[in-house]
Amino acid sequence: MRDTASLFYVSIVAASLGAASTAHAQMADDEEEVVREARPSKSVENVLREEHTLFSDRLTIEPGINYSYSDRSQLALRGFLALDAIFLGEISVDAVESHITTFDLNTRYGLTDRLELGVNLPFVYRTSTYQSMGDDFSTEKNSETSVDEADLGDISLSLSYRLFQETETRPDLVWNLGVRAPTGTDPYGLDVRTDASGNLEVPTELPTGNGVWGVNTGVSLLKTLDPAIVFANLGYTYNFEESFDDISASEGNQPGDVKLGDTIRAGFGTAFALNESLSLSLSYSHEYIQQSETTQGGATSKVVGSDANVGVLNLGGTYALDDSTSIVTSLGVGLTDDASDISLTFRMPFQM
Repeated sequence: MRDTASLFYVSIVAASLGAASTAHAQMADDEEEVVREARPSKSVENVLREEHTLFSDRLTIEPGINYSYSDRSQLALRGFLALDAIFLGEISVDAVESHITTFDLNTRYGLTDRLELGVNLPFVYRTSTYQSMGDDFSTEKNSETSVDEADLGDISLSLSYRLFQETETRPDLVWNLGVRAPTGTDPYGLDVRTDASGNLEVPTELPTGNGVWGVNTGVSLLKTLDPAIVFANLGYTYNFEESFDDISASEGNQPGDVKLGDTIRAGFGTAFALNESLSLSLSYSHEYIQQSETTQGGATSKVVGSDANVGVLNLGGTYALDDSTSIVTSLGVGLTDDASDISLTFRMPFQM
């Protein structure tokens, strides 16, 4: 009877030890899973860097190139319709094709796990081709001329602060603040010239900047819904009023003040981390630019046609080459008349 009791006691102890061992192994697996979740994959880090803020304590240097193309056509009619079908008068069809290539260097550094500082230095090369046809009642009398410009763009400084860190029920929320300096060529008072045919007037140079100081602020949020990541942003840009010696293309200096229209922007999208290195994203961004104003001789007037709605559909992808270097691509398709027809971006961020 004692042997049976002893055997039963030994069985209970063995079972307890086995259960304890299993529980310990399960706890180790859980801890390993928590650590794995606390360290996002490289593809997720790429999404955070491009669509939100990474807050890495490593210096990130991100050279990039962006190309955008747009064309505008305008039909000018001076005359009247006879019998509601025949047009009597002058017809002029004008078109402008614009190619803008921007080389920029974006540098970011996480001062703390909540604060990140960024600097962007752009260099802009742009070419515009102007076309005019239908002058002097002739569709064969056409004119075309091109103007190009290469110069430094507007340098900007940004600061990002994490208000709330992501939890199971709450998204990651970041507040952004930025300043834009007028270091590029401003678009005011540019001289114009007449082409060889005498049928077309074009500017002698093209702007590479806005010419005024600007301050922007906004918030962005991001939520991880494995395997997807959703993000959204909302922001506002205020442009300061500036005085210029000449704000007209006419001969002689015509001094005045310029107040560029402020900008309201919003965007949202989603990204999918396909594996450890590759992610794809789809997003939409929209900007509403208010009308600009000019002041000359104490009289203020609005610039007709200076307001704009810019809507862009973006398709992007990131691929991590290694732990410190990635390739980022993005294709933007303009959905409104004021947006560029197409925009293509390549970036290569690497951490030091």
